[in-house]
Amino acid sequence: MRKVFRFLFWVCLLGLFLYTINERYNITGYLMKTENLSQAESEEAFIAQVREAMLSGDETLKVQYVGEVEAMEWFTEEVIDRVYRIDKEETTSDYDYLRYRTNSIYAHIVGFGNTMTVNYEFEYNETAEETYLVDELITKLFEKWDIMNLSDYDKIKKIHDFIVANASYDTDTKNYSAYDNLINKKSTCQGYMSAAYKMFTKAGIPCRIVTGIGNSDSHGWNIVKLQGKWYNIDCTWDDPLTLSGEEMVVYDYFLKSDADFPGHQRDEEFRTKYFYETYVMSEESYTEKEP
Repeated sequence: MRKVFRFLFWVCLLGLFLYTINERYNITGYLMKTENLSQAESEEAFIAQVREAMLSGDETLKVQYVGEVEAMEWFTEEVIDRVYRIDKEETTSDYDYLRYRTNSIYAHIVGFGNTMTVNYEFEYNETAEETYLVDELITKLFEKWDIMNLSDYDKIKKIHDFIVANASYDTDTKNYSAYDNLINKKSTCQGYMSAAYKMFTKAGIPCRIVTGIGNSDSHGWNIVKLQGKWYNIDCTWDDPLTLSGEEMVVYDYFLKSDADFPGHQRDEEFRTKYFYETYVMSEESYTEKEP
């Protein structure tokens, strides 16, 4: 009889433990939702939740995953990389913009078997409210400029000239976001390239952010597509610091070929054969055609 009671005691204790774990992490609820999903579908559903949280500017996210993973790094490397690769037409805040709006990501993972609960912590250089204000400003500017009735070249030039004239380079290197650049009017190159990316993309100009080395320092700029070819454009370096403090707009790094873009060396990911085949760079810098 004593053995029976002891057995029942341990069964109850195990049941209480499993109940507590389930109440904390809602494992059974998540299993019911995902039991009919394939491995690929389970991954996509998980990635979609992480992406939505990051787009919303959530600082924390607790999310369950059911499936197989080779290593825990999958949650902090592969998942985040796939989030950054999503580029949907309905928003200009994903893809490159989201990547460079995010400062850091931490994940704490617990679970057993194929069921994991992941607690993410995100840090951004721009809040969701600030991104909203950036979008609001750009919408007003585009309405004022009637930008959709401009040629692609004129769109690019208009946006380039505005960014250069509107902001100043942050020599203290404390401001990194498009919000800092467009609203506070002061940022590092990261703010310039992020603001340019969002404005070009919103205007219908295909655009990417490229990072690398600029004159021995970490640097970032953009490439844009015009008339079937891709060109380099560096709004930061076209906004020179002058001794007098006078604002200047120059075109030394405007719609340039790689050969005509001195001082810039791309990071490895932007120098691959795949990248250059996907984004075919013009062999010559763009020259505006006479009407």
